[in-house]
Amino acid sequence: MDCSMTSSILSANYNTILFEFGVILVTSKILYALLRNVYQPRVFSDLLLGIVLAQFRVLSLTNAINLVFGKIGGFVFAPYLFALGVEMDPGALLDASSGDAVVAYAGILSTSVLVTLFHAPLMHSGSGVVHERSLRAFLALAAALANTASPVLTRLATDLKIAKTAVGRLAVGAGLASDMFTTMLIAVGSMIWRDVGSESPSGGGSPMVQPVLMAAVLVVVIVSAFVSRAMAEWVGGRNPEGRRMRGFDLSLVALAAAALCWLSSALRLDVNMAAFLVGLAFPSEGRVSRLLVSKINFVLSSFVLPLYVAHVCLQLRQTTDDIEVAGLARTEGFRAYVMQLPFPWWKVFFVTAMGTMGKLVGSAAAGLLQGLGCLEALALGMLLNVKGYFHIYCAQAAFAAGIITDKSFMAIIFMVALNVAVTPMVGMGIASWARRSVQWRLMGLQHHDPATELRLVVGLRGPQDVPTFSFLMEVLRWGGGRGELAAYAVDMVQLTDQTAAAIVKGGGFDGVTVVDEEVSEMRKLIGEALDAYQAECGDAVKVRRLLALSSFPDMHSDICICAEDAMAALVLLPFHKAQRVDGSMDTGHHGFRLVNQKVLQLAPCSVAVVVDRGLGQQKLHQDQKCPVAVVFIGGADDREALTLAALVSKHPGVRLTALRVVQNAAAQARAKARTSLFESKSRRCVQPGASSAVGQEEAQMQVDDKFFAEYYRKHVAGSKGGVGYMEKHVADGAELVAVLRGMQAEYRLFVVGRGRDRNSVLTEGLDEWAECLELGPVGDILASSDFSTTASVLVVQQYDAKKHYKVIDEEFMPL
Repeated sequence: MDCSMTSSILSANYNTILFEFGVILVTSKILYALLRNVYQPRVFSDLLLGIVLAQFRVLSLTNAINLVFGKIGGFVFAPYLFALGVEMDPGALLDASSGDAVVAYAGILSTSVLVTLFHAPLMHSGSGVVHERSLRAFLALAAALANTASPVLTRLATDLKIAKTAVGRLAVGAGLASDMFTTMLIAVGSMIWRDVGSESPSGGGSPMVQPVLMAAVLVVVIVSAFVSRAMAEWVGGRNPEGRRMRGFDLSLVALAAAALCWLSSALRLDVNMAAFLVGLAFPSEGRVSRLLVSKINFVLSSFVLPLYVAHVCLQLRQTTDDIEVAGLARTEGFRAYVMQLPFPWWKVFFVTAMGTMGKLVGSAAAGLLQGLGCLEALALGMLLNVKGYFHIYCAQAAFAAGIITDKSFMAIIFMVALNVAVTPMVGMGIASWARRSVQWRLMGLQHHDPATELRLVVGLRGPQDVPTFSFLMEVLRWGGGRGELAAYAVDMVQLTDQTAAAIVKGGGFDGVTVVDEEVSEMRKLIGEALDAYQAECGDAVKVRRLLALSSFPDMHSDICICAEDAMAALVLLPFHKAQRVDGSMDTGHHGFRLVNQKVLQLAPCSVAVVVDRGLGQQKLHQDQKCPVAVVFIGGADDREALTLAALVSKHPGVRLTALRVVQNAAAQARAKARTSLFESKSRRCVQPGASSAVGQEEAQMQVDDKFFAEYYRKHVAGSKGGVGYMEKHVADGAELVAVLRGMQAEYRLFVVGRGRDRNSVLTEGLDEWAECLELGPVGDILASSDFSTTASVLVVQQYDAKKHYKVIDEEFMPL
């Protein structure tokens, strides 16, 4: 009768259930989009929505979530724990020499000791956090408080740009180890105390039943390890690298994993813990595992987890047995909601303090032993104290098993929300400390010491950019000390919901990486191309791979932070437009254009944007040199472009020509008339800004003349014919464009300055027709589709040191 009634209710309210689910999912996504601006993870928006639903009884007419999840809630968390297990490598726990494992063990030990010292108030039957006074309740509480939500920590490290710092890398590694060890303890505990509180008669039968069942579960886990590896090899053979994975093959692997989980649960092990142990037996490396993790996490984060958290929070509206505290008669007890009880603030703060102090003492002490400073060590402990979805599951499971009371259940839910809300502030503090610790100096090509290696940061959108940037790195390295170059190749990957679901702990300088199949294939092709270039150059070139995983509005931060940490002299970025087959330029990618614009505005060193027209296909031979032209009109950016061209000219396979564009008589007359007009206005209207602008323009021209004269003496007159020189006298922008068009067929690369501070009559009016203002007037002309189809362009911007010191005039710059 009960089943038929439930079935009829589901049938009658099918549309209402779908509507309520849709409202919850859409609201959760909107809330996350808003809170993401203050670096709050998705679990906080899900919790906030769930608490609001529970407090204000929204969508309470059908109670659709509890109706549906009452049927499937017992195993809905299993995919999450399975994916978590697949991400982990149990062998890392045995590596005692690893700094990650030491920090994780120290935090777990200190938290356990603290729980032991305060076990009396924690486990008081009347007012304590834990209702059940037993060993399993004590161990479960200690393991839950010592647990670190590694998926939440990994995502926070990515969003806050701390994954590449020493604290961030250590926190991500230690968080994963802590999460693995404590979850394994809870899984083992669920095997030992599987029959406690149940009505199954098997627990009270033969004393050999329990050991036999535990041995059977271990056998299933071992079998899972062999079966998963065999299936991964079989699927890998059917789907070689470079070919898209067949959905049917991946479904077979998922079906086999589900069968192994069911087999473990048939031995009366909790299905969720069985999923974790089976996932732990799966290989953490490999294409199949990476794809499984990314697909499962994407579905969970987008659809399942928001509904699951809402279901758990809605249990705060369930009836309470604490009738006396509610102040109701016994007959009215079933109408009392948990949220109507006096709020247990002391339990919230007590549980929060226990977990925080335990992590701070142990993890901070281990961090100090690893060489961190005091503030960094404290921040490490705070980061490792972050909670997440697993703690919500533990609270719900403990409440259902009668281990904790309803008020303790509410306290733990609010503790998780408070903990998750505070942790991003700690990460922001780490980022600011890391920036302060970087030794700052003037960074740019003009300030580069020729006796030292040249350091570059190279932004890559995909493998198609590698040949061109390899060409530029090759010609630039000859200008460094003994031909040495250090390149930091940054793979620019957009952070979407799909890529966010595939974030896992990374190796090397990156604290995190992405296991999404498309991104992994792209990074693999980039790595192979860079390895080939590095092998060709030998030890003179050092290439370090990095990952910029961000949304497009924030991606510039990864690149600027990398340039500052590496003390790079130049950042090379690809133009957002690519060349079509017919030679014209496409419409471009707006996201990468935004990245370029922000890097040009905020970079801590010089920046060059590369407009590629087949430059990577150009071969560097001493017999057949590559023709390169540098255009000098005037200004700081043009001086930086001339410096870059001087480095390029030292390569034996490059033939450089320096073009200086100067004003003819007509242009000089217009410039004098403009100067006289400014001076007369300043005298008549008493405008000091106009007179200062005229003075700065004259000073800029003097600096340009002196700089170019020194360049001519060193590289043209002193190069014995190695560097050519041309001088063109033009009257206006139209004649300048005509000069450049006349050279387009002769050169494969044009090097020009962006011209931010250039105030020349030769470029007047060109900005009005510019399509890409970030390239400057001359760079925009050279990058347009109606220019050359074979000549690439390098638009250079000099680093403005006044931005760092926040001064208004170079006169006040420190020496």
